[in-house]
Amino acid sequence: MGRAGRTGRGILTATALGAGAAGLGAAGAGLAVQRRALHRLRLRPDPYAGEPFGSLRGRPVTVRTADGVRLHAEIDGEDRTDLAIVFCHGWALTQDSWHFQRRALSGLGRLVFWDQRGHGRSDGGDRAAYVLPRLAHDLAAVIEGTVPPRTPVVLVGHSMGGMTIMRFADEFPGLIGSKVIATGLVCTSSGSLAEVTLGLPVALTRATRRVLPAALRAAGAGSAVIERVRDLGRAGSMLIEDLVAFGPDAGPAAVAFTERMISGTRMDAFLGFLHSMITHEVISECGALGGAETLVIAAEHDRLTPVGHALKIAGCLPAARLEIVPSAGHMAMLERPAVVSGHLAELIGSARGSLAGRP
Repeated sequence: MGRAGRTGRGILTATALGAGAAGLGAAGAGLAVQRRALHRLRLRPDPYAGEPFGSLRGRPVTVRTADGVRLHAEIDGEDRTDLAIVFCHGWALTQDSWHFQRRALSGLGRLVFWDQRGHGRSDGGDRAAYVLPRLAHDLAAVIEGTVPPRTPVVLVGHSMGGMTIMRFADEFPGLIGSKVIATGLVCTSSGSLAEVTLGLPVALTRATRRVLPAALRAAGAGSAVIERVRDLGRAGSMLIEDLVAFGPDAGPAAVAFTERMISGTRMDAFLGFLHSMITHEVISECGALGGAETLVIAAEHDRLTPVGHALKIAGCLPAARLEIVPSAGHMAMLERPAVVSGHLAELIGSARGSLAGRP
C-alpha cells in the first residue's frame, strides 16, 4: 500500500504510525481536532467521487513461490501473447492501486497484476521472508506463471514495486533486454530511504533513525496483537495518509481507498518490509536495468520517495526517460491517473516498436 521529500524513515515513521500506531487510537491533536481535519478533507473537491475503486477484476491465477507461498495474480487480455505488461504494486497496497491504469491501458497487451506476499489476496508466509531480495524471486515466479515463454515483458512498479523490479534486474540480469524489454518505475527509490525526513526536523529524524529498526523488530514480534487493535484508529490513519502519501489537493475518495488497502495489509508484512526498506542503504545499483528501455516517473510533492531519488535512478541510467508529475504526491497514479497512464502508454508503445527489428 509511492508520494519531493517526505519518506525514508519517514515513509516509514509516519506511515507506520498511521497504520500501526494509529490502530492504537493515537491521533496526536485529539479527537476534536481529528474530526475537524476529517471534515475538511471530505469537503475537498473530488474528481473521483463515486469511482468504483477495486472493482476491476481479471482471470485469477495462483502462483507458487520458491518457498511455497501462494500469490494471487490476475490476467486481463489472456489471449494476447505479443506483449505482456506486469504491474507491481507498492508497500502496504494491492494490485488495485493500478485501478486507473488497468482501465486506461486495456488492449495494449496481456496485463498482469499481482499482490505482493502479505498483501491483498496473497498469503503471507514466514515473517523472515518479508525482505526486498525475496520479492525479486516472487516476481520471477509471477512472470513464469502468467506470461508465455516467448512473450516479451514490460515491467511497471510503484514504490516497493519499483524496488522489486530493480532487485529482479540485479538477480536476473540475463533477462533484461531479452525477456524484459522495458521497465517503468513510478515514485520509487534505489536506497537511502532512512535519510528521508518527511519534512520533520533533522534532529528528530536522526533520533528516529537510531531507534526505529529495533522498534520495528519488536513490533514485528507483537504484530498479532497490533493486528487486533489497528482498526481503532482508522480515521487518524486516513489523515496521516493524506499528509504523507498525497499531494495538497488529493481527492478524498482516493485517500480513503488507499487507507483501506493499507488497513488490509497483514501487520507482519507491513512491519517486515518497512524494516527491510529502511535498513538497505543500497536497494539496487540500478545498472542492470540499462539493458532495457526505462521510464522513471517522480511526483512533485512526493514525501516518501522524493524527486531526488528518481534523479538518482535516472542518473545511473543515462538512456532513461525522466518525467515529473506536477501537483501530485506518492500516490501519483491515483491523483493524476491520466498523466501517469499517458507516460506508461508511451513506454509500452515504444517497447512494442522496438520489437519490430527482432527476429
